[in-house]
Amino acid sequence: MYTLDISGHHVHTTEEVQQIIKDGMDHLADINSHITSIKVIVNSETHHNKSELILEAKVHIPGHDLFASVTTDKQLSTAVDMVAEKLEKQLLKHKSKHEGRKHHPDAHDVESDDEREQQDEFNELADRGAI
Repeated sequence: MYTLDISGHHVHTTEEVQQIIKDGMDHLADINSHITSIKVIVNSETHHNKSELILEAKVHIPGHDLFASVTTDKQLSTAVDMVAEKLEKQLLKHKSKHEGRKHHPDAHDVESDDEREQQDEFNELADRGAI
């Protein structure tokens, strides 16, 4: 479970806007269950009578933050899809880097064959009283 924080700069984040963003970000939680928070900022700017939508998203997973940003003149849903796609790529890359790095609680008890043979020889000598 993660927390989703949506804020708007020069944009009113209505229920509909929040739902579009939530739907886009929920897909990311399916990829990585360790996501603790997602912060999304929706910004609208006008330059030379042309309106731009800027969508920034920051995903926090323990020990790592991922960030993606999109500037577009398209609809909000398109911008959300573009940001989600960028974050998905980052999450998959992060996941592939950390696969196989599982911490085993009994990892310190694992012995190589040589260590096992040496321990057996030591135990045998100790049993005979040679040590």
